Amino acid sequence: MNSAKLGIQPDVRHKPKEAFEFAANNGFSHVEILMDHPYYSLKNLSYAEVIELKWSYDLDLLIHAPATSTNFISLSDDMRKASYEEMRKVCYFADKCGAEVITFHIGWNPAFINNGEFYFDKSLFDKHNEKVLLNELKPFIKSCPVKMALENTIMIEDGLERALSDILETTDLGLTVDVGHYNIRENPFFMKNFDRVVNMHLHDNDGKADLHLALGRGNVDLKKFRLGEYAGFLTIETREENAILESKEYLSKFVG
Repeated sequence: MNSAKLGIQPDVRHKPKEAFEFAANNGFSHVEILMDHPYYSLKNLSYAEVIELKWSYDLDLLIHAPATSTNFISLSDDMRKASYEEMRKVCYFADKCGAEVITFHIGWNPAFINNGEFYFDKSLFDKHNEKVLLNELKPFIKSCPVKMALENTIMIEDGLERALSDILETTDLGLTVDVGHYNIRENPFFMKNFDRVVNMHLHDNDGKADLHLALGRGNVDLKKFRLGEYAGFLTIETREENAILESKEYLSKFVG
């Protein structure tokens, strides 16, 4: 294995102790907890419990912030305010636990179905997206005591790209590249700024649906992602024990 650090998101059936034990027993370096999952939500998981697990199993901790309850480009001021309140709690939790990285999703703009067609006019949201990210996300990133890393979900272009390019220049914002998402829709912003990538989510699919298969079970081409020069976190995101171990074996062909 090269200098990249290989870890996992837990099997969806694993409670915290099971997840850390599985990771330690199988030679992984870190666990990334997904806070949308009830076992790992802010409501149900205490930082004292996480600290004890980290120390007991000698593993690093990464955090995937809730994505289903946040939207940082919502048209609603109240929704964005609530999203930052949630993320503020995540930053506090991550800092208390000594987490290395917080991966987060930027949110989404709505599309519309009209007479059987899918309608999305990105120009409707362009100036709004740029404004709210510069006015709200930029200072928030500076205030969070743990490194935040934006994941490739929606396309980053136009107002989003202008704002995020500014934020990359003026803050320590990192990036998380999800190779499965990238296989469905290439997002050039992330590869253009590959030097800011601190975490990579590893799973496979058929290029059409986000299946979270074991690596090698779909058509994701890992050669696209410069693994030979990458020294950050690699996080297997298949969320099932056998698929995690199968992915680890497959990955040995690319980093070793």
